[in-house]
Amino acid sequence: MNDFALTHTITSYECSEDHLMKPEFFLHLCQEMAEEHADLHDMGFGWAVRNHKIWVETQGNYELFRRPAWKETITLRTNTGQASPLQARRFVEMTDKDGNVLARADLMWVLIDITTRRPFPLKRMEFAFKDIECPPITTPLECPEWSEAPLCCTPHTAARRDVDFNGHINNSAYLIWALDTLPADQTPEGAPARFHLTFRKECMLGAEVEVQHYRSGNFTRHIINSAEGVRAEIEVEWR
Repeated sequence: MNDFALTHTITSYECSEDHLMKPEFFLHLCQEMAEEHADLHDMGFGWAVRNHKIWVETQGNYELFRRPAWKETITLRTNTGQASPLQARRFVEMTDKDGNVLARADLMWVLIDITTRRPFPLKRMEFAFKDIECPPITTPLECPEWSEAPLCCTPHTAARRDVDFNGHINNSAYLIWALDTLPADQTPEGAPARFHLTFRKECMLGAEVEVQHYRSGNFTRHIINSAEGVRAEIEVEWR
């Protein structure tokens, strides 16, 4: 697809008490950017529903250099292409009015056939994806070795506010659960600067999960677990 850009002004409900954008809202903006871009090429949510498909993000590397402030206008730019026979790859960059990079994301997506519950080969689509030519724009986290046992575990029930219009728990909710339930005495100083999310299995309204927390220096790890298995894994670098 061709590169795509849009502008957005940060709202009050996207900010925390310091008047800066909460980290999870960058995930929201990336998701909205992906839909707007895909919809321009008739491959967005409406197309997917008509064809019994659904786009699902499988993993993402996110990097925040500076969180934009309330009422600040930012620009989002994205491009996408084929990473493998089953995976599409999307890059998102957020800049301020002067062109300074505020955040970047490197995201992997698959197209799921909801009748078979299996990934749909991208070569069978009418639209031909280009190969990704540029390297990843984020550096993978080099996390330390983690202890075998978590520092603590927090039970959580998936609530109405966590559900998106696909009927699943929104990707950003996993990051919110991780950050909100991390004990204060285990929270590193500063703010999340980079985070890697891996989505293992969909989660629905009312699901009972356990958030397992680990920490090593300025890194934290969070596993969203349930009786049916791991739902998501999150690794965070704080600074």
